[in-house]
Amino acid sequence: MSCQIKEVDLNRLPPADEILSEREQAFFQTLRFPKRRVEWLGGRFALKELVRGLTGAEYKGIEVLPQPTSGKPLLTVGGTNSPLAFSITHSRGWAAAAVSTEEPFLGIDLEKIEIRTDAWARDFFHPSELTAAGDAFLTALWTQKEALVKLLGTGLSLNSYEVRCIDGKPLFSGRARQVYEQLGSPAITLQTAERIPGFMFTLACGH
Repeated sequence: MSCQIKEVDLNRLPPADEILSEREQAFFQTLRFPKRRVEWLGGRFALKELVRGLTGAEYKGIEVLPQPTSGKPLLTVGGTNSPLAFSITHSRGWAAAAVSTEEPFLGIDLEKIEIRTDAWARDFFHPSELTAAGDAFLTALWTQKEALVKLLGTGLSLNSYEVRCIDGKPLFSGRARQVYEQLGSPAITLQTAERIPGFMFTLACGH
């Protein structure tokens, strides 16, 4: 698994005009809520830190903007579409990004460990996934699902039962399986860890 990961504290971000291009700043100004602005900026800053280290490009020469039709973020470096696979996430005062120069499919998720009720677990997880219990386990399981749907490029539009994680191994059914097969049925590996104290983080890579 050849991926680089960067976490940033949302309370310690540089000013937006120091890292965003003119087009990014224009989009940034359309975000109405301060919390959303900070999260959006933090994710871009984390990603730009990684891309800058790999390419030497300046912050403003690295752009991450939503595509007009799909809304999915597009990464460009020096005005050219980047071949890097990437993913961005944020949770409760933190943002993170990951990039890969080798794996073409990538998804990450970060979630704070908190109380997860049995009713919540039944709503989102198939019984076969519930191989353990506890808030840390359920939070980790949720990050695995989120990372996988980001890798698939579908977001949370899928039925959560169609994307299952059983003991750290993905299993797809229904529309999720169709999307997975359209991608060429890549071999997927999951890594889940408490990289930040009190938070669970999952990296999903496919090749």
